[in-house]
Amino acid sequence: MIWFVTPAFQRFELTAICLEQRKRVIESLAASGVEAHQVVVADDENLDIARALGFDVVEQSNEWLGRKFNDGQEYAGKHGAEWIVPIGSDSWVDPAYFLPLPNPKLTRTSGMYIPVEPTRLAELKVGGVGAGPHMFHRSLMAPVGFRPAPDKISRNTDHNTIRGLRRPVRWEWRDLHPYQYVGFRVAPYITEYDRLWHRWGVQERKDPWAALAKNYDTDLVDRVRMLMAS
Repeated sequence: MIWFVTPAFQRFELTAICLEQRKRVIESLAASGVEAHQVVVADDENLDIARALGFDVVEQSNEWLGRKFNDGQEYAGKHGAEWIVPIGSDSWVDPAYFLPLPNPKLTRTSGMYIPVEPTRLAELKVGGVGAGPHMFHRSLMAPVGFRPAPDKISRNTDHNTIRGLRRPVRWEWRDLHPYQYVGFRVAPYITEYDRLWHRWGVQERKDPWAALAKNYDTDLVDRVRMLMAS
């Protein structure tokens, strides 16, 4: 069983589009025999958006991002998660990324990530611990109560989560195609497009929507295109 854990803050229209894409991921996984769920951690209208899609929610203030991820992961752990996937409210992911499920001794990641702005996108090849989305088995999370990151942090939650695990992390890299993991740069966001592009960029495209439409449902692509153009 997979649980997606998503902190959300403002950006209501974008969150609604990204959570709708997440719902389609969950439906696609179910069709392949994999049960998946979503919990959203927020204290604003994003809770209503999540509930309308049938997702679970945890109410928590936006003061600390680490605490929001920890709260969501703890909730997922208490509800039987075998795999926990922390993922943002501005992200799309190809359901094929999760299939087949990893070996429980491994943590899945990816080096491929696409940040999107209204008139450009960057194809990135990320090193280190990868761009994710990370798939953590419960055997890694349970020894720390599913709360591996410090509560009182607002950035670098991926790296702090990995540091907070009591066991060494063994990686499985899952690089299917460049567009398997996408993030939309609608403020507020933590990491700037240019910072990502200059560090990890492989190729930049000036028509992001045509490229995305080859990999994702066109109705969702149209919705996010219109939102980012407004």
